[in-house]
Amino acid sequence: MPDLDDERIKRIMVAAADLENAEFERDRLALVCREAVERALEAGVSAEDAAAAAGIAERDVERLVGAPQADEVVPLLTAQPVPPVVAPVQPVAAPVPVDGGGMAAAEG
Repeated sequence: MPDLDDERIKRIMVAAADLENAEFERDRLALVCREAVERALEAGVSAEDAAAAAGIAERDVERLVGAPQADEVVPLLTAQPVPPVVAPVQPVAAPVPVDGGGMAAAEG
């Protein structure tokens, strides 16, 4: 654990928190922009005009409105899903007899 009294560590922690807040706000604003573009398109605004208003290419408007909704689960990678890593379990042999002290009883 880093020394939380070290001013350099505090600056790192504050900068990391500020960055996380900025990323959250950027994501929120992207959703607001997407919703505004979708509503405009539904109301009859052309994709070309929506793109010009947003300052993006027309193909980006099409990608924007085709992006998953906030409540949809989106995989981080588009590759095939990786199955969970599970070690194979070997079958258990017949129980080993134990003596009164809980130790394996000697055979014979």
